Amino acid sequence: MGESWEELYDYEKWSIYALMGISLAFFAALGLDSLDVNNPLTEMVMEFYIEPVLNDAGSDAGYNEVNTITYAIVLALFVAALSAWLRFLEIDPSEATILALLPYVLWASLGEVVEDAQMFDATLAPFFVSPGIHFQTAFWVVVAGAVGYSISSNEMDSEDKDRTIEVTSSIMILAQFFLYGSSISGSDVVAGGIDLSTFAVIGISTAFLPWFFRESTRYFTHVQRAVYFVGLGGSLVFFGALSSYAASVPDDNLVLWPLLLVIGVPVLICMSMYSRGIQSASTLSSHGLVAGVLPLGMTEDDYDALTDSPQKELLESNRKTAVMAYPVVFLAVSGQILDGLATWIGIDYFGYQEKHLLSAEIIELLDSAFGFTLIKASLGVVIWYFFAIANFENRQQHLRLLVGLMMLVVGMAPGLRDVGRLVIGV
Repeated sequence: MGESWEELYDYEKWSIYALMGISLAFFAALGLDSLDVNNPLTEMVMEFYIEPVLNDAGSDAGYNEVNTITYAIVLALFVAALSAWLRFLEIDPSEATILALLPYVLWASLGEVVEDAQMFDATLAPFFVSPGIHFQTAFWVVVAGAVGYSISSNEMDSEDKDRTIEVTSSIMILAQFFLYGSSISGSDVVAGGIDLSTFAVIGISTAFLPWFFRESTRYFTHVQRAVYFVGLGGSLVFFGALSSYAASVPDDNLVLWPLLLVIGVPVLICMSMYSRGIQSASTLSSHGLVAGVLPLGMTEDDYDALTDSPQKELLESNRKTAVMAYPVVFLAVSGQILDGLATWIGIDYFGYQEKHLLSAEIIELLDSAFGFTLIKASLGVVIWYFFAIANFENRQQHLRLLVGLMMLVVGMAPGLRDVGRLVIGV
């Protein structure tokens, strides 16, 4: 296990305190509401948080200035608090962790598109809009990670651990299929004539996914493998539901060309950044270095004070290109561009409206959806520059990953949702 409470950074402690306070206030408001006690706290929670979520499930905009600012603050607090928790558990802080978590961006996006298509019944639909979708996604990450962590800590041999990971991952994937499948099969839209045969075939087939991807994940830790399998399997469950939906609508309602642009351009950007930076990244790696991560025991003040250090010279001469080859960077950059492209196409070519307040204000200010795309591309450059110049202490490697993941999620997730809606016409 990792460190004690006293060894945490001050910002980590204050983040944990703040999250505890916010949670206490939220559940106190719900408790007072259940007791029919009129109070301003409950009224505020209902007006700005609960009712917008319920309205969003009914296709009305669920964002206002208060909950938008709150979600942003809570997300930042979670990043700081989770970095401490992951360090305590000694979770691998390498780029492989970002790749293991990547399927959950797709999981959340596809789940929201299923909800947009009104394929969930009234019980589950509210859990697939913000902030419920984020807590649901986190739930599966934590459950899969906890199972993987428990198995990795067991005293069985490596092959037995691999088999146990595969079996338990399959069980959790099937649990998602039956849980969400029961809701989907009971929805009014499905009752109106959607054939779920494709959904059933894809959903059941996902049980074999851990064996199919056994070799491609051999460099993952057991925790990463469990998280990756469960997230990818759940994503395919939702993809199966959307496939059944797409098969039931007229062909002229299906539009595939947005996928080529919205997915194709970011993929090319990822490939270009990786090829541009891999040589520098490999050079640093051969010396046991990662661009932006300081050697063990060194603070940023110590690093700045170095004047005649071959190690520092090597880092400084390679860092701006090396970071391009790191998934935490090129995925975050491409995610912003993906979101910008999806928003532009959705508004200018399909008549959609932007419901996120800040994005809508930017579009209104620029009087151009394509201008918003350029802003998102510029934000991608800022993200690259941040990782190119930032120095994280060795103990802050988890914070580095989570900062990149946050930037990735806020860009790629809404972009994937938007393009998914465009394709099936919802």
